[in-house]
Amino acid sequence: MKKFFVLLFFISFSAISFSSEMVKGLGLTKCTTFNSATNDEKVIYMSWLAGFMSSHNILKKKLHAKNITYNRSQLWIESFCYNNPNQTFKNAAISFIKEFPK
Repeated sequence: MKKFFVLLFFISFSAISFSSEMVKGLGLTKCTTFNSATNDEKVIYMSWLAGFMSSHNILKKKLHAKNITYNRSQLWIESFCYNNPNQTFKNAAISFIKEFPK
């Protein structure tokens, strides 16, 4: 039972620290974390990127990276994060959107 409360405390604490940001989840991690992720973990990052782009497309009423494949997207993000390891994954996503406006 004690472990449950400790776990609950850490989940609550991390939720509070994340809630002050406009962006949630993986977007707050540094590119160095993405760089060291396994291929399976990178699928989760790319899923976050897809959701981030979808919300951006809906809000801006504009379709970004329309003809860019999944593999090309991942290669671009990997290159960005390799060259900018201290940037957040959110900044990588924003740069990706700016790079492929259509």
